[in-house]
Amino acid sequence: MSKRTAVIAGSTGAIGRQLMALLIASPRFDKIIVLHHRPTPYAGQPKVEQLIADFAAIPAAPGAGDDLVAVFCCVGTTQKRAGSTEAFQRVDRDIPMALARWAAACGARCFVGISSVDARATARSIYLKTKGEMENGVAAAGVGSTYILRPSLLAGEREEYRLAERVGNRVLAVIEPVMLGPLRKYRAVHTKTVARAMLACADQHAPGAHIVESDVIQTLGG
Repeated sequence: MSKRTAVIAGSTGAIGRQLMALLIASPRFDKIIVLHHRPTPYAGQPKVEQLIADFAAIPAAPGAGDDLVAVFCCVGTTQKRAGSTEAFQRVDRDIPMALARWAAACGARCFVGISSVDARATARSIYLKTKGEMENGVAAAGVGSTYILRPSLLAGEREEYRLAERVGNRVLAVIEPVMLGPLRKYRAVHTKTVARAMLACADQHAPGAHIVESDVIQTLGG
């Protein structure tokens, strides 16, 4: 009997940690493959298998007998942490695109990835432009059902300190009551909410490529 399998990349990040907890607890998956470039703390947990691999050379298939239900991509960094624009783009653009192509080659039913509010390939901001280029590449990868989530500023614990994000969240806490209509998508969203929304998208796995704005993330993951 085939195992209902989920693959997750970026399992140690702010959203990835929340999603891992949901996947481990979920009866919908028999097996969770953690795809990472080095060992993670999840070794030995029920249902979890670690696949240590270079993202530029992901193995051809997740395993014999696996029913690849969903591939989740939670990878992400900042230009400061990456050290250069090129290094940032390798993580936030090239890895999700490579993973989506791998998911398509493996016959995954669904691919779910993380972008950013206001992402677009024509943006002047390197961050938003990189995210927009990633979206285009992921959507064109060939997975039958693709969801790209565009969260606003993230609330929740992080391993690294991000001053701009902390300041932004404090400002949003003051003005959020008046952020109605089209402005709702700019409200801060908790990492746990994003993780729940990712799981909800995989459950839906509607055909085609779908952009999920931050206000819809709040609804799906609330």
